Parts: sequence; C-alpha cells; structure tokens
Amino acid sequence: MPESDTAGSLRVSQRRPLACRECTKRKRKCDKQIPCSRCRRLNLHCSVEIVQLRRNTVQHASEIQFLASILADLDSASERSPHVSAKLRDRISQLQTGRADDPDVPLSAGSLTEDPEPELPSIRKDHTLHHRFAEAPLESTDPPLLTAIEHLAWGRNAAGCYPHRRCECQYRRDTPEQLSMNSGSFQIYGSYLESIVQNQLPRAVDAQSLISFHISHLAWHHNSFHGPTFLEQCELFWKTGRCDHPLWLALYFSVLSCTVNSIQNSQKLTVLINVDLSAMQSAQQLFSTMVQILYNAHFLNNLSVYSVQAVVISTEIAHNLGLSQLNATLFNAAVRIAECLGIHKIKNHPPIQNKTNDGWEERVEREVGRRVWCQMLIQDHFAIPFTDTYSISPMHFSTGRPLNADDHDLAGLPSEIPTISSYVRVLVDLAALMPGLVDGLGPMHRRKSLREQYEHILRVDQKMRAIVKGIPSFMLRPDPLKEAEIPWLTIARRSLAITAAEKIIMIHRLFLFRSFHDPTFVHSRRTCVAAAMTILREHETIVDDDDLSIWTHTAFAITAAVILCFEVNTVMETSDKRLVPMYRTAVLAARDRLASRDGDVLAQRGVALINAIFIAEQSGSNISEMNRRTSIDFNRVFTNFSTLSKASMIPFADELTPSRISSGTPETIDTVDVGEMQLPWNQEEIDFDLWFNGIFNNFPDQMP
Repeated sequence: MPESDTAGSLRVSQRRPLACRECTKRKRKCDKQIPCSRCRRLNLHCSVEIVQLRRNTVQHASEIQFLASILADLDSASERSPHVSAKLRDRISQLQTGRADDPDVPLSAGSLTEDPEPELPSIRKDHTLHHRFAEAPLESTDPPLLTAIEHLAWGRNAAGCYPHRRCECQYRRDTPEQLSMNSGSFQIYGSYLESIVQNQLPRAVDAQSLISFHISHLAWHHNSFHGPTFLEQCELFWKTGRCDHPLWLALYFSVLSCTVNSIQNSQKLTVLINVDLSAMQSAQQLFSTMVQILYNAHFLNNLSVYSVQAVVISTEIAHNLGLSQLNATLFNAAVRIAECLGIHKIKNHPPIQNKTNDGWEERVEREVGRRVWCQMLIQDHFAIPFTDTYSISPMHFSTGRPLNADDHDLAGLPSEIPTISSYVRVLVDLAALMPGLVDGLGPMHRRKSLREQYEHILRVDQKMRAIVKGIPSFMLRPDPLKEAEIPWLTIARRSLAITAAEKIIMIHRLFLFRSFHDPTFVHSRRTCVAAAMTILREHETIVDDDDLSIWTHTAFAITAAVILCFEVNTVMETSDKRLVPMYRTAVLAARDRLASRDGDVLAQRGVALINAIFIAEQSGSNISEMNRRTSIDFNRVFTNFSTLSKASMIPFADELTPSRISSGTPETIDTVDVGEMQLPWNQEEIDFDLWFNGIFNNFPDQMP
C-alpha cells in the first residue's frame, strides 16, 4: 500500500468519494466506473481517493484501538512478525475506510489501473478480504495473536498490557479518574461498605502512626506497595473518606492488621509508636474486616491489583491467627487475578524521557506490579512442602525482579546498596530453587529411587549455599553505620539468617525424618540440627531485644524446636549424651518464648506440639529397647497435641496433619531398602554452623 494511502495520512470525510481522482482534479464529469471512460480514452491513471470515514472510525473505535495496541506490542517485541503486523495495519485501514463493510470496494487505490489486477496475499481475486486470521495459512499465523482475538469473545485479556494505561482490553483506564493513582473516586461513607467498616476503622491519629511505622519499619519484608503513593492515598482517605477503589480498603485493613500483629508483643515498639493497642481494634478484627471487604466488593469478579496486594500482605498475619488454609485459598485466587490482569507479563520500564506526572505514575504502577509478583513467587515457591506442588511455573511468566531502587525516584542502584527491595530480591533467588527441588524428585506418582532423590537434594543444598555466599554484605554482617541510617536493616538481617537456615531445612525435609534413624542420611541430620540451633539463637536475640515480630520468626522457631526434639530422642538412645542438655535447654527456652506471645495462635499450637512430643518421649522411655520401633510414638504425639490444644482452647487444632511434621512415618521407614543407599559423601564435609557463621559472621558461640 502506498505511503500516502496509509490510514494515518488519510483525509477524514463523511462520505466515500465515487468519482476518480483525475476527473475530480480537472473538475470533469466522471461516470464513476473505475477505470472511467474518460481516463481510458486519454490513457490516464485512474484511481479513487481513499478517505477515513468518520462514522466507521467511531463505530469500530474499540477494535481499532485494540488492534493498534497489539501492533505496538509486536513492533516493540524482540522477535518481529512483519506478516502479522502487515495484516493488522491492513485490518485497521479496512475499518477506518469502510472497506471491511464493502468487499466490492478496491483495497488499494494505487493498484487500480486498467492493467490486470495483481493478487495480493490478503485478498482473493474477487476482492473478498482475509480479515479473519483463522483463514490464513497456519505457518504464517501468530498463535498468541489468535488467542488475543478469540479472547474478545470470551471477555478475557491475554495482551500483557499492565498497567492498562494505553491498551484497549476490558481493564483499560481511559478517564482521568481511572488513570490517577489517587483519584478519590470512591466515597466510603454512604456506600455498601460503610456498614462493614464503620465500627472497625481505627482513629485517624492511630492509623497515621501505624501506617507511618509500617512504611519505615515493616514494608521491607513484603515490599508490595510504593510507600509514598500508599501514604498519599491514606492521607486522602483520612481527610475525605474517599479512596481510589472499593478494594483499596482491603489493602488498607491488611496493612493495619499486619502492623498491629508485628508490634503487639513488643513494649518497646508500642511505646515508640505511641498507640494504645488495647483501646483499638485487634489484629484479628482488622484481618476479618479485610476479608469481608474482599467478598462484599466482589474481588473475584471485580479484578484489581489492590486485592492482590491485600492478600499477599495479609500472609504476614494469617498464619499467626491460625488461618493458614484460608490464606492458601485466597493466595491462589490472587495468583489467578494477577494473571488475568497481566501482572505476570509486565514489560520493562520504558526509558525516562520526560518527567511528566503520567509517566511517573505509570513507572510506579509497573514497579508495584513487579514487587507484588515477586512476593507471590516467594510465597508460592516456599509453600511447596505443604502441597508438593506450586501454582506459578518458572516457565510461564516474564515479569522481572523489582528494581533495587528507593521509593523516591525508582532509579536502579547496585545490589550492594540497601534499598526497600533488597530483602525480597534475596529471597526470590532462594525461592527460585524450590520448583526445581520438587521437580527433580520425579513425578509424584512415580518418584525416582532414594539414591537419585538424595543426590538431587545434595546438589540443591550446594546451590543454596552458593546463593547465600552471594548475598549483599549488609545483609550478612552487622554494619553499625548503615543500621543507624536504615531503621529496618538490623531486623532484616536477623530475619534473613532465620529464613536462610530454615530453607536449608526445607531442602533436606524429605529425608529429615529418615536421617534420625538411618546413618546413610547423617549429613541431612547434622545440617538440620545445626540450622535449628541457628534459628533458635537468632530468635532468642530478637525476643530479648524486644524487636519487631515477623510471622516467620514464630513459624521457623517451631520447626527448629521440633527438629531438636527429634535429636534429643535419638541421642538418648546412644552412649554420647553430651549435647542433650544443650538441645533440651534450647527447646524449653523456645517454648517459653512462644508461650509468652499474645494473640498468636501459631505460637500456642507450637507450645502444644512441643509439650506433646515431650509427653510422648517420656512415655516411650518406659518401653524396652527390644520393643521400640522408633524413638517417638507419633500416634501418641497427635493424640497429645489434640488434647492439649483443646485444653488450651486453641482453635483449628484438627488442621495439624503428620505431613506438617515429617515426610515419613515409622511404617515407611521399615519398608525402605537402604542397601542401595551406600552413598559416599565425596564432597568436603562442611559443618553447618562453621559455614553459616562464616557467612553471616554474627554468632559468637559455636556449636560444640
């Protein structure tokens, strides 16, 4: 098609010209037959001007803009598809000029002469248009484009156009209110949500203190919003009762509940924030309000990134409330919402050319999308031991890691400079090991041999250690100067030490129970016991400092205590009992710390579980060595736990299953053929504590 006839350069008109260009130019009467009799007689080039019809442009505006957005994506893609781009341009031109509605109108004015008409790839000889891509040859059709066209009928989106500022999918934002990140378009008072939140909203002065503290001291752990933007939205809400979207309120309550949960057991922090927690809503009430808002605002149908943010941040408290199952189902719904919005296919930030408000807000929204997706990867992949599966495949998303950037400018910085994204950028690297960890064991219905599985576990162990060695130094070792400038750096470093140790346990979890009974897996036992001691030492430091409480501190302290209970039981059967007092003291101290926590169902369950194991151990000591099949009677543990939970009025006690504690049972241990497992540990033996302390360099005591 000649350049002069492209849709972008056509004259706009109400009607399509019928007379040819030559007759119109010479102001001669034309018989309107192309080529006309006058042009044939004078041997002139005869063509009709193609114009852009205003009514057609308006009628097909949505399809034109949608196709234009796909065309822009194709032009910016690394792998160009010129044939598909040409078809899109042709289709857009057809819609704008009205040729799609009239197959008898010629496609290109420049091709219409008295010479034989050339057969173009996109038209038949009778000029019937191939504007339906399904009729095109299979080898020349772009499958994602076909899907995008089909999704028009389904009302779904596959274009990957988040944050939907320039697209034409059903999530497009084409009004000033929709484009603004702080439009205040929704008034809570007088709305259908007022009855839900009217008695659950903390006083504005308390909320201001909690939100400010969260942004400066807690947001590093989830990194799922842009602090300055969220604070602006909160300030508008406090002043006017207005917010950007009904589901923004779910995010608001999620942040508040998470903050209250993190400080409620720290007298130092409650004094610092100057909020009387006893006079305001509890963390559980705030969390419950968040869930009610989600459902009353129809979050499963009214898709919004605010829902996704609310759910991933609520993980910070859901486990402590004993609502892990609810969190798991909400999280998987959030994954699908994020995928429908295209958050899993966010493109790279465009280069900063002009610092307009729209450009900045788009950059913020892209970065928030990256941050949220990063947190979803972390939560999904670290939850693999509970289900032996994962929801987000590493091969099925293209969104990159969040920038190592400060909130005030979102300019990328070297990884050795601490930013609000530093912690999650480290965690997502560790989480990336987990899908490969479970996949390497073989299909669930046909696992590999024990030898192959254990060799795989040891390889992943080495990968984990390599990643830890590459963590930025400010996350590994104390730095008084940096910690004085950054209020969250100390607790982030300690939390990372706990998390990294627990991930080593997670890698060896499959063989953890067996390792207490079979010397073949002694490396796993030694590694996990040392990691457990590491966790409890660091947990003790955090509690003694009356510092911020993160849900992982409680959860991983329970894991560590259970492992040491197993170790005590196993060591008691040997002649070398030197370490038993140290292990038992560590477990009892951890139990006391957990028991002292208020409003923490997870901690209370942990106390009940530790007590149940101790009771089972004492009962087992009365059984003769000849009759003991294993050092712990797990049936007795479950019975004791259930009894203790009910006596303590701990809710949801029946959720605990054997798989939460170990991957094996006494019965399965007896059936394992360990003859094949004469696996030599050829790699250099590395004591976990020596290695871990050498990396983190913050534990003065070495394990004997």
